[in-house]
Formats: sequence, C-alpha cells, structure tokens
Amino acid sequence: MSPVFPFGLGAYAVTNLLCSPEESDKDGGPRGGDSTDEEEVEAEDDVLTDEEWRFLKQFHSWRKNENKRIRTLYAIADNIDKNDQKATKAKMVTDSASVISEAMCLLGLALAPVTAGGSLVLTAAGTGLGAAAGITNIVTHVKEDSRNKSALAQANRIIPSHDQELEEVTGKMTAYVTAAGEIAYKCGSAWETIRKHIRALQLTKTHPHVASAASKLMTTGRVSTRSSRQIQKAFGGTALALTKNALMKNGLPALFFLGQDIHALWKDWEKLQAGEPTELAKELRWRAQKRERVVSERTCRYEGLKKLPG
Repeated sequence: MSPVFPFGLGAYAVTNLLCSPEESDKDGGPRGGDSTDEEEVEAEDDVLTDEEWRFLKQFHSWRKNENKRIRTLYAIADNIDKNDQKATKAKMVTDSASVISEAMCLLGLALAPVTAGGSLVLTAAGTGLGAAAGITNIVTHVKEDSRNKSALAQANRIIPSHDQELEEVTGKMTAYVTAAGEIAYKCGSAWETIRKHIRALQLTKTHPHVASAASKLMTTGRVSTRSSRQIQKAFGGTALALTKNALMKNGLPALFFLGQDIHALWKDWEKLQAGEPTELAKELRWRAQKRERVVSERTCRYEGLKKLPG
C-alpha cells in the first residue's frame, strides 16, 4: 500500500508559496539527478514536523512507484484500444460474410420459379456462410470480453485499495455457457436448413414431376390437392414449397436483414476510420491523469519543504 502523506498546517502552508512549476523536471520530480533523499533534504529537524520529515524521506520511493502505476494504466488503455481495433476488423469480415449470405439467400428465393436446382444451392450455401459468420462473431465477442475482463483485473490490482475500484464499463460480460448455447443453436438450425435443401435437390432429380408441380405452384399458385401434398412432403422448408405470394412475403424479411447487415458493416467501417478509444480505455486514462496531478502536487510540496530555512 502506498504511504499516506497528510496535508496539514504548519510548514506546509509556507511551502505552497515557495513552489513554482519551473523547479520540477518533466516527469514530475525535482531537479538534481538521482541523489538520495538524505542528500537532497537540507531543512533541519526542528523546522519540520514529524509528518513532513517522513514525507521528505519517503517521497522519492513513493513517486517512483506511482509513476510506474501511471505508465501501466496508460499501457493497459493502449492495449485495450489496440485489441478493440482488431476486433472491429474481424467484425467487418463477419459482417461482410453476413451481407453475402443474405444476398445469396435472397437470390435463391428470386430464382426459385426459374431454376429449382440453382435456388436450392444458393440458399443452402448462403445459410452455411451465414452460420459461419454468426459463430465467428460470437467467438470474437467472447474473446474481446475476456480481454477486457483481464484488463480490468490488472488495473484494479495496481490501484491502491483506498481508491474506488474501476467499474465494468463495457456492459455485461458474455457468459461462456450462453455463447456455447448460441453457437450450438446456430449450428443446429443451419444444418437442418441445409439438410432440407440437399434432400430437396436430390428429389428434383429423382422426381422431376414433383419439381414441375412445384414450379407451377410458384408461378400460378394453383395445383391439385394431391400435388400440393407431394410438394410439401418433398420440398417442405424450402422455397420450392411456397406460392408466389409466399415467396414475396419471405423476401421482405430477407431484405430487412440484408439492410441490417449493410448498416452494421458501415458503422464498423466508420468506427475503424475514426479510431475512437473505448469507454474502458478512456476511464483508465482518466485515472492515470488524476494520479499524475497528485504526483505534480506532491512534487511541488516536496520542493517547497526543501527550501525551508534551517
């Protein structure tokens, strides 16, 4: 724990009048090189109080430790911003993949009445790409949260116990269990969709008459009851089992999600270009600047106490 230096009355009231900023070096310490405390303290014992004498003896070791803490806080803040930039770049990649995925699925819907095989392939591939992008995004987010949590713990270790500990300013940390559940859900949902499309693609080749009936359903919206049952059994869960109106309704959400992904990609690009620091990094730098002011104030007091006449 850092020593506590009281700011009482007596000799300290005089030292404030004797302090000038020119007498401190650029890192907040007094001029005179690396001389010891005993050599630099010229005031006699009967002029200084016990507390002030203890302050003079302990000042250099305290300032050395304090400057080390300040440098560490700045280093942690810089590392957080650096990692945030990396995470933003990774997110831009996943957002780009999501845009491509949504575009492929949308194109698959549009091509359904024209080419059943092409529609199924595009939709299956787009679903797989979207799942991969989503999983990568979750993993990136969990890694970033973990790094921020470690940075918080490191910063709280170097700040003395009488200071208020840093609070979490990055939001609730994503639990690993929750992330694993999201990944499992995305994988399962994507695989189910891909499986249905692969099966439908195989049936278009083995049962061309059902594929023909599905094409008629998508263009005219009318087929026999028997054909309708065959279509639902063979192509259920794919665009081939939808009417023209249903295709259009399904296309609207796809357009909405595509717009969302494009917007997210644009916001990430803006953030990367701006290079704005994270809230946690700003908090750490503010703490470091606050401690720098304390070092400057106590350096000023130290210089003043040294000038007291014997």
